[in-house]
Amino acid sequence: MRKLSLLMASMMVLLFSVNQAKAQEEISDENLYRYALMMEVVESMKKEISDKTNDMIKNQEGMTGQRYLELAKTGGDEEKLTAIEAKDFEKKFLELVTNMQDEHKAAISDVLNTLANKMINGGAKGYKAIRDALSSDDAVKARYETIQQQVASAATAGA
Repeated sequence: MRKLSLLMASMMVLLFSVNQAKAQEEISDENLYRYALMMEVVESMKKEISDKTNDMIKNQEGMTGQRYLELAKTGGDEEKLTAIEAKDFEKKFLELVTNMQDEHKAAISDVLNTLANKMINGGAKGYKAIRDALSSDDAVKARYETIQQQVASAATAGA
Protein backbone atom coordinates (compact mmCIF):
# COMPACT_ATOMS: atom_id res chain seq x y z
CA MET A 1 0.00 0.00 0.00
CA ARG A 2 2.81 2.35 0.87
CA LYS A 3 4.59 1.59 -2.41
CA LEU A 4 1.41 2.38 -4.29
CA SER A 5 1.11 5.73 -2.54
CA LEU A 6 4.74 6.53 -3.27
CA LEU A 7 4.30 5.48 -6.89
CA MET A 8 1.20 7.67 -7.25
CA ALA A 9 2.97 10.64 -5.70
CA SER A 10 5.94 10.16 -8.02
CA MET A 11 3.64 10.00 -11.04
CA MET A 12 1.87 13.19 -9.95
CA VAL A 13 5.18 15.02 -9.63
CA LEU A 14 6.30 13.72 -13.03
CA LEU A 15 3.02 14.78 -14.67
CA PHE A 16 3.23 18.20 -13.07
CA SER A 17 6.79 18.77 -14.26
CA VAL A 18 5.94 17.55 -17.78
CA ASN A 19 2.95 19.92 -17.86
CA GLN A 20 5.12 22.80 -16.64
CA ALA A 21 7.73 22.09 -19.31
CA LYS A 22 5.01 21.79 -21.95
CA ALA A 23 3.51 25.12 -20.84
CA GLN A 24 6.90 26.79 -21.17
CA GLU A 25 7.38 25.30 -24.65
CA GLU A 26 3.93 26.41 -25.78
CA ILE A 27 4.55 30.01 -24.73
CA SER A 28 7.08 31.30 -27.20
CA ASP A 29 9.22 34.38 -26.77
CA GLU A 30 7.40 35.81 -29.79
CA ASN A 31 4.04 35.49 -28.01
CA LEU A 32 5.53 36.94 -24.81
CA TYR A 33 6.83 39.87 -26.88
CA ARG A 34 3.41 40.41 -28.43
CA TYR A 35 1.78 40.17 -25.01
CA ALA A 36 4.24 42.76 -23.68
CA LEU A 37 3.38 45.09 -26.57
CA MET A 38 -0.31 44.68 -25.79
CA MET A 39 0.26 45.46 -22.13
CA GLU A 40 2.27 48.56 -23.10
CA VAL A 41 -0.71 49.78 -25.14
CA VAL A 42 -3.09 49.04 -22.25
CA GLU A 43 -0.87 50.89 -19.75
CA SER A 44 -0.70 53.87 -22.11
CA MET A 45 -4.49 53.89 -22.35
CA LYS A 46 -4.82 53.68 -18.56
CA LYS A 47 -2.46 56.62 -18.21
CA GLU A 48 -4.64 58.56 -20.62
CA ILE A 49 -7.62 58.01 -18.29
CA SER A 50 -5.60 59.34 -15.39
CA ASP A 51 -4.39 62.34 -17.40
CA LYS A 52 -7.90 63.21 -18.58
CA THR A 53 -9.26 62.86 -15.04
CA ASN A 54 -6.56 65.19 -13.72
CA ASP A 55 -7.27 67.71 -16.50
CA MET A 56 -10.98 67.63 -15.70
CA ILE A 57 -10.24 68.26 -12.02
CA LYS A 58 -7.83 71.06 -12.85
CA ASN A 59 -10.32 72.75 -15.18
CA GLN A 60 -13.32 72.43 -12.87
CA GLU A 61 -13.78 75.58 -10.84
CA GLY A 62 -14.19 74.81 -7.15
CA MET A 63 -12.70 71.30 -7.44
CA THR A 64 -9.43 70.05 -5.96
CA GLY A 65 -7.74 66.71 -6.27
CA GLN A 66 -8.32 66.02 -2.61
CA ARG A 67 -12.04 66.82 -2.85
CA TYR A 68 -12.38 64.67 -5.98
CA LEU A 69 -10.80 61.72 -4.15
CA GLU A 70 -13.22 62.25 -1.29
CA LEU A 71 -16.13 62.24 -3.75
CA ALA A 72 -14.79 59.24 -5.67
CA LYS A 73 -14.50 57.16 -2.49
CA THR A 74 -18.29 57.31 -2.17
CA GLY A 75 -18.69 55.34 -5.39
CA GLY A 76 -21.55 57.67 -6.27
CA ASP A 77 -23.64 56.40 -3.34
CA GLU A 78 -26.17 59.12 -2.54
CA GLU A 79 -26.10 58.56 1.23
CA LYS A 80 -22.31 58.76 1.32
CA LEU A 81 -22.34 61.87 -0.86
CA THR A 82 -24.84 63.48 1.51
CA ALA A 83 -22.67 62.50 4.48
CA ILE A 84 -19.71 64.40 3.02
CA GLU A 85 -21.99 67.33 2.12
CA ALA A 86 -21.44 67.04 -1.62
CA LYS A 87 -22.88 69.94 -3.57
CA ASP A 88 -24.98 69.39 -6.70
CA PHE A 89 -22.17 70.50 -9.01
CA GLU A 90 -19.80 68.06 -7.29
CA LYS A 91 -22.23 65.19 -7.80
CA LYS A 92 -22.64 66.12 -11.46
CA PHE A 93 -18.87 66.44 -11.87
CA LEU A 94 -18.32 63.02 -10.29
CA GLU A 95 -20.88 61.55 -12.67
CA LEU A 96 -19.17 63.13 -15.70
CA VAL A 97 -15.74 61.87 -14.66
CA THR A 98 -17.06 58.39 -13.88
CA ASN A 99 -18.80 58.21 -17.28
CA MET A 100 -15.61 59.27 -19.06
CA GLN A 101 -13.59 56.69 -17.13
CA ASP A 102 -16.13 53.94 -17.83
CA GLU A 103 -16.11 54.72 -21.56
CA HIS A 104 -12.33 54.58 -21.66
CA LYS A 105 -12.24 51.33 -19.65
CA ALA A 106 -14.70 49.77 -22.10
CA ALA A 107 -12.47 50.91 -24.97
CA ILE A 108 -9.46 49.34 -23.27
CA SER A 109 -11.35 46.08 -22.93
CA ASP A 110 -12.34 46.16 -26.61
CA VAL A 111 -8.79 46.93 -27.71
CA LEU A 112 -7.38 44.19 -25.49
CA ASN A 113 -9.84 41.63 -26.88
CA THR A 114 -9.09 42.63 -30.45
CA LEU A 115 -5.33 42.62 -29.94
CA ALA A 116 -5.41 39.29 -28.11
CA ASN A 117 -7.31 37.70 -30.98
CA LYS A 118 -5.16 39.26 -33.70
CA MET A 119 -1.66 39.35 -32.20
CA ILE A 120 -1.31 36.28 -30.02
CA ASN A 121 -0.94 32.89 -31.65
CA GLY A 122 -3.99 30.97 -30.51
CA GLY A 123 -6.05 34.13 -29.99
CA ALA A 124 -7.90 34.50 -26.72
CA LYS A 125 -6.90 31.00 -25.66
CA GLY A 126 -3.22 31.86 -26.17
CA TYR A 127 -3.68 35.13 -24.29
CA LYS A 128 -5.25 33.33 -21.33
CA ALA A 129 -2.47 30.73 -21.36
CA ILE A 130 0.15 33.48 -21.12
CA ARG A 131 -1.76 35.32 -18.40
CA ASP A 132 -2.17 32.11 -16.40
CA ALA A 133 1.48 31.12 -16.88
CA LEU A 134 2.63 34.55 -15.71
CA SER A 135 0.79 34.05 -12.44
CA SER A 136 1.91 30.46 -11.85
CA ASP A 137 5.16 29.77 -13.69
CA ASP A 138 8.28 31.57 -12.44
CA ALA A 139 10.33 30.65 -15.51
CA VAL A 140 7.77 32.14 -17.91
CA LYS A 141 7.41 35.16 -15.65
CA ALA A 142 11.20 35.73 -15.69
CA ARG A 143 11.28 35.48 -19.49
CA TYR A 144 8.36 37.89 -19.74
CA GLU A 145 9.92 40.44 -17.38
CA THR A 146 13.07 40.54 -19.51
CA ILE A 147 11.03 41.01 -22.69
CA GLN A 148 8.74 43.55 -21.02
CA GLN A 149 11.72 45.66 -19.93
CA GLN A 150 12.98 45.70 -23.52
CA VAL A 151 9.57 46.76 -24.80
CA ALA A 152 9.24 49.47 -22.15
CA SER A 153 12.75 50.76 -22.93
CA ALA A 154 11.94 50.92 -26.64
CA ALA A 155 8.66 52.70 -25.90
CA THR A 156 10.31 55.37 -23.74
CA ALA A 157 13.15 55.81 -26.25
CA GLY A 158 10.59 56.39 -29.01
CA ALA A 159 8.51 58.81 -26.98
